[in-house]
Amino acid sequence: MAKNPNQTGWYYNENNCIACRACEAGCKQEFDLPIGVRRRRVIIKEEGKYPDVKVRYISTACNHCEEPACLKACPVGAYTKEQEFGVVLHDQEKCIGCKRCAGACPYGAPQFDETKKKMDKCSLCYHRLKEGLPPACVRTCLGYSLWHGKLSDIEAQKTPPEVYRRPLKDKLPGFADPKLTIPSVKFSDNK
Repeated sequence: MAKNPNQTGWYYNENNCIACRACEAGCKQEFDLPIGVRRRRVIIKEEGKYPDVKVRYISTACNHCEEPACLKACPVGAYTKEQEFGVVLHDQEKCIGCKRCAGACPYGAPQFDETKKKMDKCSLCYHRLKEGLPPACVRTCLGYSLWHGKLSDIEAQKTPPEVYRRPLKDKLPGFADPKLTIPSVKFSDNK
C-alpha cells in the first residue's frame, strides 16, 4: 500500500494487449513529441525455443514510484513528486540533460530529447488528471489493457471493471525488482 492515499497508478493487463501501439500514438499526439522520445512504449519480447515460442507485449511508461530513483539522482532538482496524485513531474526548464536520471531509473522511463538536449518523461498526463480525464494512453488503448486510478483502488480491484479482473502481480518477467523504487503499477498476465 502506497504512503500517499491519493497515489495514482497504472494497471496493465498483458492478456488484452495486441501491440497496436495506440497508447504510444496517443501520448505522442497529446504532447507533440519529437521522433525518438517515447514517454510510453510497447516492448515486444520473444521467449522460448521453437516450437514452444511465446511473444509478450508490454506497455510501459514512468511508474510514478513512491521512492523515485530519478528524483534522487537529479543534481539540479528537476524532479518533484506532487502530492495530489503522487505524480513524479519533470521540469525541463531546470534540466541540464546530464542523463543521471536515465541511468538511475530501473525501468528506462526518462528519455533524452535530442532536439532540446534535455530529458523527458511521462507525466501521467497530469494536466488531464487535474480535469478528471484519463491519461491519453489509457483513452486510446483499443484492448482495454491499460487503466489508471488510485493505486489503492487498483489493489482492491475496484478498478478496472470486474470483467477485466485477474490476479494482480507486482511485476512481469524482466521487470526490475519493485523493492528498488516501489513503482505505482500492477500487472496481470495470461498465467
